Amino acid sequence: MSETHEKQHSSSGITRRSFIRQAAAGAAVFATASIGPWFIQNARSSSGTLKLFTWPDYSKPEVIAAFEKATGIKVQVTNYSTNQECMNKLRAARASGFDIAQPSLTEYELHMEYELYQEIDESRIPNLNNLEPAFYEKSKKLGGVIRGKRVGLPYDWGTEAMAWNTDDLSFKYGELSYGSMWAPEYVGKITCRPHSVFIGAGLYLDAAGKLPSDRMYDTYKTEEKMRQVYDEILKFLIAHKKNIKMFWNNAQDHQLAFLQNACVIGQTWDGPILTMKKEGKPVSYMAPKEGALTWVDSMGIVKNAENIEQAYAFINWAYTPEAGAVMAKATGYNSVVKGASDLLDDATKKNFAEAYPENALDNLWWYVSEPAWFVPARTEYRDKFQAA
Repeated sequence: MSETHEKQHSSSGITRRSFIRQAAAGAAVFATASIGPWFIQNARSSSGTLKLFTWPDYSKPEVIAAFEKATGIKVQVTNYSTNQECMNKLRAARASGFDIAQPSLTEYELHMEYELYQEIDESRIPNLNNLEPAFYEKSKKLGGVIRGKRVGLPYDWGTEAMAWNTDDLSFKYGELSYGSMWAPEYVGKITCRPHSVFIGAGLYLDAAGKLPSDRMYDTYKTEEKMRQVYDEILKFLIAHKKNIKMFWNNAQDHQLAFLQNACVIGQTWDGPILTMKKEGKPVSYMAPKEGALTWVDSMGIVKNAENIEQAYAFINWAYTPEAGAVMAKATGYNSVVKGASDLLDDATKKNFAEAYPENALDNLWWYVSEPAWFVPARTEYRDKFQAA
């Protein structure tokens, strides 16, 4: 972050930069290499096409245009809406037809059950030294290293927390909770995602002393414990389902929920809401007192990718401060690249500060690597909730 942003939060000492610095404490420093334009020249000497399999938010025109301008490589984009859709399509294609895919790091343990990605040769990524050391190290435990092989590298990070219509509502940090949206006055007025709302509700019930779960981390240890906790969460959600106006499953749904479907509050991703806020729409976003759900999305080279040089060119480009800043401005998510935050505009910096005030960055709830049994079990509960 810039000095301006740091001065705005000198009372708490928490900024996007200081958050990364704190996380980096004790992290090992990985090998560095000189930075140069060789990866652009190398890529241009090959086919000049990259087949990118990614989330809709990450294929914003600004991001794709910036990569094409910097490298001369043309991009063919295919989108998916969920990590499970990403995995299923790669399986159906027998890990071919795409060069780079961008699932969440926590998904690699499951995806690699089907050998969907190849090992990344870090020696071909000189710009890897631009990656924040904390994210490099943390990504190993989150799922980027499987069976001793690096298969996924961090691309960005973001959160899922609370959003609301500012024409109707106002909240203060420390008072806002995942439980806020289940109040009787919000019948038919909330939006949420049908599977991740279980985590928000679970964190609320855990913090309230109604359903101990070690902040939901117990649910990843064994299927038996997961089902004990999820059974109770399901009862709570069904009892309050009348509050839900609309389920969302992708970034575009966020806009529909607040701008067209009269939702006034919900549990949402940060990027779509903060982008709308920067555009002047009457919405805001903030971490609740239980902690914002935090994820790290990745870059992985598909097992049978055809355009290998272009894939490495994309990773190298993504690890420049300029690329990190373009991504953050276009999507509202957060870069993992050193120096990217210094290039952000004032509106983006302000939105970040308001989304994560006071000790919010110290209180993040991090997604963990999901065991193979977890996703099918979670899907079962999601389906029961939607059908109820």
